[in-house]
Amino acid sequence: MKIWFPLSFSFFLALILDGVTKIWAEQTLALHEPVVVFGEYFRFTLGYNTGVAFGMFANGGQWPLIVTGLVILGLMVWLLNGLRNGDFPPAAVWPMGFLLGGATANFIDRFGDGRVTDFLDAGWGMTRWPTFNIADSFIVVAMVILMFFSLTPPPPNEQTEEFVPNGQTSTN
Repeated sequence: MKIWFPLSFSFFLALILDGVTKIWAEQTLALHEPVVVFGEYFRFTLGYNTGVAFGMFANGGQWPLIVTGLVILGLMVWLLNGLRNGDFPPAAVWPMGFLLGGATANFIDRFGDGRVTDFLDAGWGMTRWPTFNIADSFIVVAMVILMFFSLTPPPPNEQTEEFVPNGQTSTN
């Protein structure tokens, strides 16, 4: 099938890039010590997140791991079923792989010690976005692209069903 290469390539790209950058961050950066990259707008600051998005449910024990694992499984089933049934445009395979790869990367990172490594720090002065990682970036970008696909009308189908007053459908 044509979907498996882009799906697996984008999945493993997100997974590997996130893993390599987290290893780099942990070996290079000191905890909570910002390293300026682009003025005060972007810097590297190593931190750990025991919660999920934006630190929600921090110190929730094993629940964030269990919930994210279930969400990933649900996403996989939904996405693969949708791909098999033709519910998504072919180009959606790439962001789906990025989404699953990013989510799986954070799940794997959390699996060892119950926390996710974050090190990307964006903002202005004291107004900062919560520190994040490459997997989070893949997830957000993939979601934006998938939302765009969901707002784009599907191409017209050669055969359309037409409503017939007696309650039956007619195919043109």
